Amino acid sequence: MKKTPLTRSLTKKFYYLPLILLFIASLGSGCKKSSQPDPCDGVLNEGMPTQVGLIFLDGQTGENILLTKSIDTAAITIIPEPIDLKRGVIVKQPGAPMYGALAFAIADTKEGVFKYKIDIANGASATLSYTNKEVKTTDKCRSYYISVTDPKIEDHPFTVSRTGSRIIFKITL
Repeated sequence: MKKTPLTRSLTKKFYYLPLILLFIASLGSGCKKSSQPDPCDGVLNEGMPTQVGLIFLDGQTGENILLTKSIDTAAITIIPEPIDLKRGVIVKQPGAPMYGALAFAIADTKEGVFKYKIDIANGASATLSYTNKEVKTTDKCRSYYISVTDPKIEDHPFTVSRTGSRIIFKITL
C-alpha cells in the first residue's frame, strides 16, 4: 500500500497534536501571576454567641423557682424591647454550668443598649439590660469585636458571674 500525501499529512497533525496541547497547558500554568495569598482567606471571624442564664431564686426559701415549681418554657416569654418575641430553654442537666437557669442567646453583633423583659406565668418577671461596645483589635483578620458590658437586672437584687461567652445571673425575687 502506498501512502498518499493527504493521509501522511493527517498522521503528522495527529502525531503532534498531543505535544502541542501539552506545551500549551504547561505554558498556561507557568504564566499565572503570582500574588500574595490572603492570610484571612478561610478564617472564621465569629466567636460564640453570648448566652445568658437567669436563675430565679425565691427570696424567702432560696429555692430555684424554675426547678421547684416545674415551670415549662412555654410559660416564659422573653421580649427584646426593640425586637420581637424569643424563647429560651431551662437547663435541667445536673452538673451543667447553667443548671436550673433559663438560658437564651442575646444580641451581640452590633453596638448599642439592649433590654429584655422576661415574664414567667406565675407572675415573676425581670428586666435584663446591657451595653454592646465595639473594641478595636490589632488582628488583620478581625479588626474589631463586640464586647457585652455592664450586664444587669434592673428590677431585682442579683449577682452575676461570667464564664467565657456565658453570663449567669442569680436573681432574688
